[in-house]
Amino acid sequence: MEIKTSSRSMNKLRDRFLNHLKIKWSLWFAIGLCLSLVACGAPKVDSFDSAYKAVQDYFLPKVKIEQALISDVVAARYTPNNIQEPLPKLESFPLYGAQPSNDPKSVYVEIYSSAEKANALKQDERWLVDVAEAFNAKNVTTSSGQIIRVGVRNVASGLGERLIASKTVKPAAYTPSAELWIEILKSDGITPKTITNVLQPNGAGFVLRGDIYQELSKGGAVTFDRLLDAITTGKLSIGYPNPYSSSTALNLLYTILWQAAGHNRDKQPLTVQDLQVPQVSSVFDAFQKQVVTTSVTTLELKEIFIRDQQKMQAFPLDGVAYASLKKLPGFDQVAYVPFGMPHNAPLVGFEWNTAEQQEGLQKFAEFAKSEPMQKLALSEPSILEHIKRNDLPSLTSGEVLKNALSFWKKRKDGGRTVYMMLVIDTSGSMNGARINAVKEGLRIATKEINAGNQVGLITFSDRVKNVVNLAPFDTLQHQRLLAAIDSLSADGSTALYDGAIAGLAPLMERHKADTSGLFRLLLLTDGEVTTGLKFEDVKEAMKFSDVRIYPIAYGEVNQSELSAIAALRESTVQVGTPQNVQNLLKEIFQTNL
Repeated sequence: MEIKTSSRSMNKLRDRFLNHLKIKWSLWFAIGLCLSLVACGAPKVDSFDSAYKAVQDYFLPKVKIEQALISDVVAARYTPNNIQEPLPKLESFPLYGAQPSNDPKSVYVEIYSSAEKANALKQDERWLVDVAEAFNAKNVTTSSGQIIRVGVRNVASGLGERLIASKTVKPAAYTPSAELWIEILKSDGITPKTITNVLQPNGAGFVLRGDIYQELSKGGAVTFDRLLDAITTGKLSIGYPNPYSSSTALNLLYTILWQAAGHNRDKQPLTVQDLQVPQVSSVFDAFQKQVVTTSVTTLELKEIFIRDQQKMQAFPLDGVAYASLKKLPGFDQVAYVPFGMPHNAPLVGFEWNTAEQQEGLQKFAEFAKSEPMQKLALSEPSILEHIKRNDLPSLTSGEVLKNALSFWKKRKDGGRTVYMMLVIDTSGSMNGARINAVKEGLRIATKEINAGNQVGLITFSDRVKNVVNLAPFDTLQHQRLLAAIDSLSADGSTALYDGAIAGLAPLMERHKADTSGLFRLLLLTDGEVTTGLKFEDVKEAMKFSDVRIYPIAYGEVNQSELSAIAALRESTVQVGTPQNVQNLLKEIFQTNL
């Protein structure tokens, strides 16, 4: 009996000891696990590999992703060829100076002007607005006694050309930055009437760090030829804006192709046949390898350059904007290297104008070219010297320029695959006009995706949905995207960073297999984060993901937080509205895909 009692006691002691060991083991396991984490939270991230591990092992398990993939049967109902692209609404572009009027005692002339001289909100970009206001104040009249009233609408050069070529709008005049757009307009069947070839002398050049300029100058004068050689040999990283809308970028593209074809020696204009020459492709491909970012606007490049001159060491800018830039704190040491054709802001009228409008434009041009008005412009001396040279690129036809743009679109990725996840907010606040405008914008933008690049779609509200897997863009993938876009609906709260992590994961997975690829994440949101992961949780994973994130602020959002996301890599926050989101998405796809 005593032996049995002793045996039971021993068993109890053994069980207690084992339980104690289990508790201690669990405790030490938890401590060990916590030691590999930061305060028992997110893992330490300081490289792509650690970011990949954090996303896969720590963040993804926290995110509930609903698989809502579009079936191929549904996708097959959609026809990509039927996409019709509406033009941007005219009210999206601000109008300064005089407004349209039916007053028979006045004649109204509206001028579509490039942004660098028609932005009334910035002192260094409002020259033409100031001229128009000064002119209107003088009450100048036509020979018939009507008072001439001038309005200036701020429209990017390329977009202005597209609007006028559509014949759905009929401004009295058009003044792009460069004559290149006038040639494209002619090739689109519009015959402009020249008012003046030079409204404001200007040009383009590369802004670059002063120390780099000094290094380049050791071999002699820093010309564009020398700068281009430094870029194509991998010594300089750059960015530039969209050549489909920016005169500076179109001028840069044309100058590179013109020089690569050897026309800097024979002074002949670029031809379509030149674009088939291997040497031209070789120079362009080498140039593109050094491009950090292709932006929607030049303003983005200025922001990125200001933020980090190590990653992006140079970017193109027109002379007037450079004259203003070098006055900013910290920019007195930057240098400038002019290139390409003049940006003389030609002013043209059209065949649909009345005789009074043509006369009004002529008198306005005379006023704008008067000495007091020209003194208002922030002229850059190096540009004024450059545009007097006799060895500048020769002007070519609009057809050649359009072929050059197509050449750029096909070859801009340098043979590398672009991978982009679209991460779209579908929370309840997106309901109605907001989500309808995004759907229309995404639908149109899919036309800009190069075959072979990879695109996927994720939506987020309080739930994250994987709608289209990241896959090569072909006809079927295009159909999947169109079907998915058509199915978007708004409901729920905003788990922005859950959506972002769900988008990062497949991109980082592809990165492990294709280290030479280009990785992008478009993040569109219209509100504050209300649920799920927070920025502080995931910012290091985003930073080291090797994915460039393009945030679009589509409403009342936390701008500072989105700016912090953009600052992790070479991007900026885009501001979207139901009025501009269609053109914004198109340009983001155009420059990135």
